[in-house]
Amino acid sequence: MNGIKIIDANIILRYLTNDVEEIASACEKLLKRLESGEERVLMPDLVLADIVWTLQSFYHQSHLEIREMLLPLLALKGMRFYSKEIARQALNFYADKNIDWTDAFVAAQMLARGNRQIYSYDKDFGRIPDIVRLEP
Repeated sequence: MNGIKIIDANIILRYLTNDVEEIASACEKLLKRLESGEERVLMPDLVLADIVWTLQSFYHQSHLEIREMLLPLLALKGMRFYSKEIARQALNFYADKNIDWTDAFVAAQMLARGNRQIYSYDKDFGRIPDIVRLEP
């Protein structure tokens, strides 16, 4: 993905929250170009994490609301992720199992790579089918 532009969390957040109408409008135009594939960007995993954290902590959105806001981004023709399927699965674990974003993302990565066991004291992992939480 050399040469591809990166998209930062604030672009998505300004669009979703419409805090400043003029900025939200400019962000919407970019998203429309991404939807059509006219332009391509990469959203790094940490940017997605920043969006989730900000929507939850600052805007007090629920896990379900956040998933509903972010899933459509995965369908944009010009929006790239390191792994779209891991991002989708993490959003589903996050909302369906009501667990922390980091745990949801780690669980999605684990399963995508065939890992089934994790050393952790975090009981959130016990909510994910096929993952066995181990304590040292």
